[in-house]
Amino acid sequence: MPIRSLFLLLLPVELILPILGVLLIRTKSPIRGLIYRSFLGSIAALLYAVFGAPDVALTEVLVGTLLSSILYIITIRACYSVVIIVPKEMKVPQELINNLKSLFDELKMNVVFESSSQSHIKEDYKVLFSSKTLAGSPHAILDGRELCIESPILLEELLETSFYKENQFIELICSHNLSTNVSSEEIK
Repeated sequence: MPIRSLFLLLLPVELILPILGVLLIRTKSPIRGLIYRSFLGSIAALLYAVFGAPDVALTEVLVGTLLSSILYIITIRACYSVVIIVPKEMKVPQELINNLKSLFDELKMNVVFESSSQSHIKEDYKVLFSSKTLAGSPHAILDGRELCIESPILLEELLETSFYKENQFIELICSHNLSTNVSSEEIK
């Protein structure tokens, strides 16, 4: 088969690459990003193999698709824990713990409670979130019947859960909205 007809035959497949690249860059979902990245690497490997570069195709499959996907899965899994910071002197009722776990279970997230001796005044939440000890997983601050979420994306997802819609056992606020006093009621 002449190279020109092969190129025309593979043109639709080649046009998928930039579309997948844009989708990969623009997605907010880590799972979708993983899917787009895997397809991108697989299609690129296919094209390398068809156009006579089997060594590059094999490298793309092994490193670009498999290894990067495995590392990405490990990273995503680490991000599926939320650390809830609680004032050291606060005794969290078991019912509230169970409700918070049920809320985050719907998003397939693990909840870890961590006590902190730092100030838990609303004005200091941004300072607490920017603390060097709080790196990695998304965080939230539990203050009585209010949960301040670090990530606006996580807040949106929590507000959309059926558990929260049915129970609304706690007020959810976002650390980015503290200066404007926007709460979960106003976001809806």
